[in-house]
Amino acid sequence: MESLQQTQLVAIGLALEFEFHYVDPAPHDEVMMEQLEYLLLHSRSGRHAHCSDCARLDKISRHLLAPFF
Repeated sequence: MESLQQTQLVAIGLALEFEFHYVDPAPHDEVMMEQLEYLLLHSRSGRHAHCSDCARLDKISRHLLAPFF
């Protein structure tokens, strides 16, 4: 009985090992553009006092617009 359980555990372990697939990370520029798009859409719904997303947008806006001032 014990050897049957060990055999099943080994088979399950091998099956799980073969099912693992590595997924490449998303490109940084795409992630940054998606985040910026989200923040801009969020700001259209109205500014909220003490909102962390609005604070992030303000911080990013200052950094992006700094070369123009």
